[in-house]
Amino acid sequence: MDFDWNDLKFFLAAARQGGLTGAAKALRTSASTVSRHITTLEQRLQATLFLRQQTGYLLTDDGSALLKHVENVEQAMMAAERNALGSIQQEVTGKVRLATTEMLAVHLIAPHLHALQQRHPRLQLEIGISLSRANLSRREADLALRMVEPSRDDGAGDYIAQQVGKLDCAPYCLSNLVSPKKSNNPEAWQKLDYISWDESWADLPMAKWLRAAFPGKAPVLSCNSMQVQHAAIRSGMGVGMLPCFVGDQDTALQRLGSREPPLSRAIWLVYHRDLKASQRVIAMREFIQEIFHSYL
Repeated sequence: MDFDWNDLKFFLAAARQGGLTGAAKALRTSASTVSRHITTLEQRLQATLFLRQQTGYLLTDDGSALLKHVENVEQAMMAAERNALGSIQQEVTGKVRLATTEMLAVHLIAPHLHALQQRHPRLQLEIGISLSRANLSRREADLALRMVEPSRDDGAGDYIAQQVGKLDCAPYCLSNLVSPKKSNNPEAWQKLDYISWDESWADLPMAKWLRAAFPGKAPVLSCNSMQVQHAAIRSGMGVGMLPCFVGDQDTALQRLGSREPPLSRAIWLVYHRDLKASQRVIAMREFIQEIFHSYL
């Protein structure tokens, strides 16, 4: 069969994005180009891979069967590339990509990047900020800092995960909103408004803790950015949860409740096992471990 493996790339994008428009955007091409490659693939396989509907493309049984094989091919090709990069690279050079949260990037990673640059001047760093977990098997990132240990559904068998620190969190407010003598008394500060996460992140432990601390009360501000929450707390809007390494260093804020943090979560450094010998990944791992050893 005169088979063009390049067609599979367009099929995979359409299957994952659910249509031509999303696939074209993901591949940085036109919808007509995606459509042409899919049609060619169907003709070569003599099978209908998608049901074309106004709401999008739905996989047929033949399409679903092909998708499993294509994803296996994709994993094998990426594994081969990772192994090749790890084995031929003899010096710390090139780009390493880290996926993490905004708060960790701003307050822990970015302030110390100059030290990493001085140590490895040819290393380029890309930081992806997201609350969603990056898929390391698909090379969305090389390493990730997470507050959840990888599970089987998340590719745990392909990942190496190590706990690098512990993130303590506590409630904070602007210093002049509550008398320091009453900061340990919940009745004194539960009369204030509070700031929390939006509904899409309502299951976060910090959001649950705030709902329990302010029963029957809606947050004055809901936001999916901890940086924005920090700024709002600093402005005097009310009480919010922050990592202690952030809140305790901000002289404009005061911690509320007992000195023992009510929430504590492990932070995991995760990377694909195919990259464990990569010099650029090793350099980034050592850098992160040093930071967390010093500050968390």
